[in-house]
Amino acid sequence: MKIEPRVSLIVNGAHVTPRVLEVLVAILQEGSQKKAAETLGISVPVLHRYIKKLEKSVGTAIMKTTPIGTELTDEGEQLVMEYMALKSKLKRSNRIVVGGTIITEDLLLWALTNFDKEGTIDLIISDDERNIKDFEAGLMDLVILDDPLYIYDLENIIWEEIGEDRLIHVNRGTYYLKFKYGAQRIGFKHLENTGIAYQIKGITRYLPALIQSPFSFFINESLLTKKGLKIKSATPPDLLTHKIIVIYRDDKEEILRLVKELSRQKNREETIYQKR
Repeated sequence: MKIEPRVSLIVNGAHVTPRVLEVLVAILQEGSQKKAAETLGISVPVLHRYIKKLEKSVGTAIMKTTPIGTELTDEGEQLVMEYMALKSKLKRSNRIVVGGTIITEDLLLWALTNFDKEGTIDLIISDDERNIKDFEAGLMDLVILDDPLYIYDLENIIWEEIGEDRLIHVNRGTYYLKFKYGAQRIGFKHLENTGIAYQIKGITRYLPALIQSPFSFFINESLLTKKGLKIKSATPPDLLTHKIIVIYRDDKEEILRLVKELSRQKNREETIYQKR
C-alpha cells in the first residue's frame, strides 16, 4: 500500500486545499491564466473560480493582472513559498521523525540509544510551538511537550502521560523573565490563581542568562538537576507539578514501541535524580 502525504494550509482560518495551491503554483510559473489552466488541464473559467473562491475565503487579493500577463500578489506568492517549502520537507524518506526541547532532550537521547540501534530515527530539538506546528503539518511522528496545556489546544490527537516534572519558582519581584522552554504557562497560571501580580519583561532561550538576570522566573526542576544546579523555590514545587505528555501518530508500530520506551526511560530518569 502506497501512502503519500498531501500539503494543505490554513490561511486566516480558511482551509486551502492542495488543488488550489497547485493552481497558484501554475500561475506563478506560467505568468498567464490561460497557460496555467492548460498546464492543469482545466478551463480558464474554472481556474478563475478557484482564485475568486480562495480570495473570498482568506479575505485578501491573491492574483493581479499586469500589462504583460497575470501575477500573484505578495500574499499569493507567500502562500506558494510556504506550500513549496512544506512539500519539500514532506519529500523526506519514510524515516521516523521525533522531537522535543532542551528539557526533554536527554530523555529522548536515552530512549533512542536503546531503541534506535541503527540510528534511523531523526531527532529534532526545538520548542513546543515549532514542534507542534511541524507535527500538525505531518512532518513529525512524535513530540514530547514541555507544556501539557497544549493538549487542550490540539484536536484529534493521540497522547499519553509518560511522567512528571516540577517547576522551580525564583521570586525577585514583580518583573519576570520568561524561559522559552518548559511549562511556563503553569507557573504564570499559579500566580494568577493566587492573585499575585506580575509583568513579563522578556523571553530568553539561554539558561545562564535566565539565572543571572535580575528578574523572577520559572524553570523546570529536571533541567536544573541535569545541569547540577540546586535552586530554592519560592513556591513549593509540589504546587507546580505537571505531567510530561507525548503526542504521536499510531500508524507505525515503531512509534508505539518508542512511546513505551520513553515511559520506561522517564521512570529510570526520575529514579536516578531522586538518588542525587
